[in-house]
Amino acid sequence: MEAQIAASMADDAKGKPEEVFAVVMIGSRQYIVFPGRFIYTQRLKEANVNDKIILNKVLLVGTRTKAYIGEPVVTNAAVHAIVEDQGLDPKVIVYKYKKKKNYRRNIGHRQPNTRIRITGITGYEEFPAETLPTLVQ
Repeated sequence: MEAQIAASMADDAKGKPEEVFAVVMIGSRQYIVFPGRFIYTQRLKEANVNDKIILNKVLLVGTRTKAYIGEPVVTNAAVHAIVEDQGLDPKVIVYKYKKKKNYRRNIGHRQPNTRIRITGITGYEEFPAETLPTLVQ
């Protein structure tokens, strides 16, 4: 059983390239991003649908075995993305009520958001890496 697990781990290690992820700051929030996936973030007013954007506030870039940690940002690292949609969050209902006074107020709010598809993470290869301790012994 242990030999099968070790063999499958060895196949995974040499068969696939390591998946890269990054932590980027958009506005005042931090997001973990992976190439090929999308995130919803607060509205980016200056971006239109199908615009290509570059996020250069990259705080960390990592794989399973290495981490490139910025102080405060990783130099020359960038996350490339495409704006897919400008939309609205689901409605949040605010209901005010005062007993015995016939006072009822029902207010709804939809926060604007932007859907971003991550296309790639670049520029982190030159940065000195900190190797993470191995988890498998």
